[in-house]
Amino acid sequence: MDNYKIINVLKVIIIILFILLFSLFFLSIYNDFKVVKPVIQFAKVSDEEIEIKPVKIPDDTGETPALTIEPVIQQEPNNKENTQEHINSNKFYYDQLEEYSKLIYESLESNKDSLKTGNSKITLPNKISEVIETENAEENMKAVFSLAINAFEYDNPDIFYIDTSKLILFYERDRLGNYNIYLKNDNQTNNYFVNGFDNENDVEQAQEQINNIVQKIEEKIQEMNTDYEKILYIHDWIVNNTKYDEKLSKTNRNSIYGVFIEKEATCGGYAKTFKYLIDRLNINCIIIQGEATSEEKTENHAWNYIQLDNKWYGVDCTWDDPIIIGDTSVQNREIYHTYYLKGQNVFNNSHKPFETFFSTNIITNYPELNETDYV
Repeated sequence: MDNYKIINVLKVIIIILFILLFSLFFLSIYNDFKVVKPVIQFAKVSDEEIEIKPVKIPDDTGETPALTIEPVIQQEPNNKENTQEHINSNKFYYDQLEEYSKLIYESLESNKDSLKTGNSKITLPNKISEVIETENAEENMKAVFSLAINAFEYDNPDIFYIDTSKLILFYERDRLGNYNIYLKNDNQTNNYFVNGFDNENDVEQAQEQINNIVQKIEEKIQEMNTDYEKILYIHDWIVNNTKYDEKLSKTNRNSIYGVFIEKEATCGGYAKTFKYLIDRLNINCIIIQGEATSEEKTENHAWNYIQLDNKWYGVDCTWDDPIIIGDTSVQNREIYHTYYLKGQNVFNNSHKPFETFFSTNIITNYPELNETDYV
């Protein structure tokens, strides 16, 4: 009888131990599901300094990129000729991307309206986890993410309200090896807006202000008969209504908001606004980043290529805008056309695009400028 009781007691103890071990096992799995591991913080380079988290081409500093990423994930060579039938300027930089960067770009594009909330979580395709599994995972993901963000920004100048330095890529991984990859604002900020925008209503109000200005511009353009006249009017409107931010002090100096609303910008703002307005005419136009040389001084710069009559020409609204020392007004000044619809014989003497795509080892396939100026 005593032996029987002892056996029963042992059975109970064994069952209790089994239940405890089983509970601890599932608790560990649960904790794995809860842990969120930030992979990358995309930090946008300011005009004053270059940050390498990840690589971003600076807009106005005159400094060259300090790091070249050599990702394991390589892009297949783009063998398309730069001809009219192949170039889609609305997705020019998207077309340069490798597979994984395109997936991130497409996710941003499909959630473009959600970005206006400033804190919408954007889920990325699980296929991107293949990058996380590579040997140099963090560096490769930096490259993939950098390419996507830069391309999306330069193809879409209308996202003036997004501060890409606040968009963070996160992933979760459970014990079974499954990933959940997504973009959202970092844990230190409430949103990924540019400073000055606090909510979706602020974005909508700013967009309405811009729309009202654009409507007046387009009313004038409707009176014109040729694309040349329309392009010239847009070029002159930007130059005549914008003051160059020499002190690099304006938060929105590299966006269309800086031009349309604050009336003050740097080269990035000039180039994005030109593309923004030209895109509405369904004329091919792209933003170019590179180096420009004036009076033996070379600096980083942004300008545009535009297609007219099936040929490509260079346009630099920034350098056609005279800076008047001591004069704060921007209207009724002489407008230059030194860098308006110029061919490579003139334009390439001072403007040189970066050969590689946003500081990586991927070659950018730019359209070739016409040899001579537009006449």
